[in-house]
Amino acid sequence: MTAAAGDMPGLPHSVGLTGRRALEALLTGTPATSGPAAAVQLSIAASDAVGSTVSVMVRGDGEWTVVAGDLLTAPLKPDELDLRRRRGTGIAVAGRVALLWEPSWPVASTLQRLLGIACAWLSMAFERDDAFERAKEASDESDVLREVAGQLLTVRDLDQVLLSIVVRTLSLLDADICGVLLLEGDEVRMRSCSGNRFVETSRLRMRRGQGVAGLVFQTGRPAKVDDYLADTTISDDFMTLAKKEGTRSALAVPLRLQGELIGVLEVWRRRPSLFVDRDVRRMVALAELATIAIDNARLNDQQTCALAQLKEARNALEHQVTVLARSSGLQQELLNAVLEGGGLPVIARTVASELDCQVGVYGPEGALITAHGGTRAMTSFPACVPARTKPGRRKLHLTDGESVTAWTQPIYADGDQVGAVYLIPGEQSEEMMDVVSGQVAMACSLSLLRERAASRARIEELEQVLWDLLQGSVEHRIAARTRANQMNVSLRGALRVVYGRIENVEELAARHGWDTSRTDRVRRDVLRTLRGLEEGQGVVLAAIRGDAIAAIVADLDRTAVRDLVSRLTASVRRQWPDLRLTWGVSRAHDDVVELPSAFNQAKIALSAAHRLGGENVFLYEELGIVRLLLGSGSDPDLQTFIKEVTGPLIAYDKENNGALIRTLRAFFDADCLQRVAAERLFVHYKTLRYRLDQIERLTGLDLDRHDDRMRADFALRLLQVNGQLDGAEPASDPF
Repeated sequence: MTAAAGDMPGLPHSVGLTGRRALEALLTGTPATSGPAAAVQLSIAASDAVGSTVSVMVRGDGEWTVVAGDLLTAPLKPDELDLRRRRGTGIAVAGRVALLWEPSWPVASTLQRLLGIACAWLSMAFERDDAFERAKEASDESDVLREVAGQLLTVRDLDQVLLSIVVRTLSLLDADICGVLLLEGDEVRMRSCSGNRFVETSRLRMRRGQGVAGLVFQTGRPAKVDDYLADTTISDDFMTLAKKEGTRSALAVPLRLQGELIGVLEVWRRRPSLFVDRDVRRMVALAELATIAIDNARLNDQQTCALAQLKEARNALEHQVTVLARSSGLQQELLNAVLEGGGLPVIARTVASELDCQVGVYGPEGALITAHGGTRAMTSFPACVPARTKPGRRKLHLTDGESVTAWTQPIYADGDQVGAVYLIPGEQSEEMMDVVSGQVAMACSLSLLRERAASRARIEELEQVLWDLLQGSVEHRIAARTRANQMNVSLRGALRVVYGRIENVEELAARHGWDTSRTDRVRRDVLRTLRGLEEGQGVVLAAIRGDAIAAIVADLDRTAVRDLVSRLTASVRRQWPDLRLTWGVSRAHDDVVELPSAFNQAKIALSAAHRLGGENVFLYEELGIVRLLLGSGSDPDLQTFIKEVTGPLIAYDKENNGALIRTLRAFFDADCLQRVAAERLFVHYKTLRYRLDQIERLTGLDLDRHDDRMRADFALRLLQVNGQLDGAEPASDPF
């Protein structure tokens, strides 16, 4: 120190020595509580040791700033400090601290080294302060995150969780706008937003690469921009909205759950600012907490939904048990009513009384059969409803002008819809009405089937009576008449047999793809229509076998019976337009014993209808000579006569693909006028003349003679009656 003092003119030796000892004491003692305070102490001790004013400078943010001493007042740039260091005068530097004094003031080398140690000592003091500050910040941040985590994890509703995340992030990041965007398909959609000025911000949707959130969505990493409008790393999809909102900087981080991205957390600031690494760390930590809270909220929502569904299922099950218990009791009462033979009125009364509802039962044509109003004195059911009713609910217009919702169910018997049930509910639930409507329809079906079984037994017995009368022996016919009288069927008066055939039901079945059940139903419909004409129409008995129908009618003259059959055919055609029916009717007989003869006559008339009239009705007494010809069609002499006249012509036509038979028939139909016959055959007059010459040559007939013409004409008609003309075959008879 002596040498040093000797090198410093004007400085007392005692002062330099005292200042150096004070400096050494400062460096070996306990430092001040803070870096700035230690800098002041160091500036004083160093000034005493150097004998001149010493300033303390600390490096930060690219500059050296004076923190103690008044030698310098303005910061120094790093290059200015480096210049003084290279000169080696007036400076001591270590770490982030520098001591400066007048460059012209001499300082001994030992003191220079001590001042360097002092710089390192003060640098460590500032590092200590920074460490304390970082620890405090970390502690404060931890406290904040702990508080945020506690708040987030106590919220169960997803929307509340998202709002809480937004509010806490706004506060922690000192931002102006914050939003949570959740993944939906191939885009992220804003689910919660705060601080926005325009509603478009709260409705943002971003695909990969769109905006800052889209960039995070695309890369899966945090992203930030310091100047939103000038940054070139993000797309310009939302620049217009950014201008409206006034955003300047933005920071966004991914929300990940088990490694999968579920959304993006983003903040915006409207003021010029930079998001530093600490902000990113805070944001990432918040995102991790937010992800957990979102997952918990979703799980809670799922659990709440599951509990609600279980509760709803339990309530529904309890309700179903109640409905089933009550419907089971009602079903038992309905079965008892059916077994006791109460019929449809009893069923309607039972249901209406039990459920305090209104019940209406309609027939196959839609007419009201019976109704009951429960505790109500009267019902307002309409007299008619649509004939074909589908199950379900429909609006029903009552006679009092009110429109109500009615439960409807069709009633079936033997595969046919025979009516419908209409129920107007009282205080019962919809589920109860759904169950009960089916039960009522079933009870009505059982009741009708019970009635039909009795009716079917009667019909089968009457059909057997019919066949005994038409085909049985005398004893069977007399016994059948007795059974008919016992069943209140009168066989008095002039009796006729009507015999018909359904010509093309199998053809229609093949065309429309009907099964056997559907085809049989068509046959039953024809018979049902015939029986439906019984009242006041003279039909006594009727039955069907295969496609043939037989009936006995009483006290009908020719005109009446023809009208009966015509109306029957018209009625059938209204339902089945393409169905063809052919009929034959016998003459009137006064005794049932003669009915087999009448049956034979009806079959002859039907045969005549097939061979001469096609689809029509023929009466036996109107056939004239044709009935004799049909009745003796198997006579050998008659067949010989036919063959003598027509045999050569048939043989010639067959061998030569000719048309002599057809030409001869056309000649007679044209009243033997050759030009008219030629026109009808669409041939030349000379061609017709040539064919007639061939006919005369083959048969030996002279067609100019009346006798030969009549003989040939009669032979052709017999040929037609026997079904041999143009390949016609007589229809088969199932009886």
